[in-house]
Amino acid sequence: MIPSPLLFALLLDQVPLLLFSLPLIAAASFVFAATHHESPTAIWWATVEWAVWLVGILGLVLLAVIVFGRMV
Repeated sequence: MIPSPLLFALLLDQVPLLLFSLPLIAAASFVFAATHHESPTAIWWATVEWAVWLVGILGLVLLAVIVFGRMV
């Protein structure tokens, strides 16, 4: 098992590359929310909700890849 500070350092090393995914996540969240709602307020709340979900899911996938990559 990778100690927590080491895992955090590994993630910080990847931060510049991970920042390129933020506009894609924002665009995907906005488009998905806009296709399901008509009210601007509902679209913005749904965009935030979908962005949180996408960041969480993609973050867990990244964590799994890093952990399994270190095990091999």
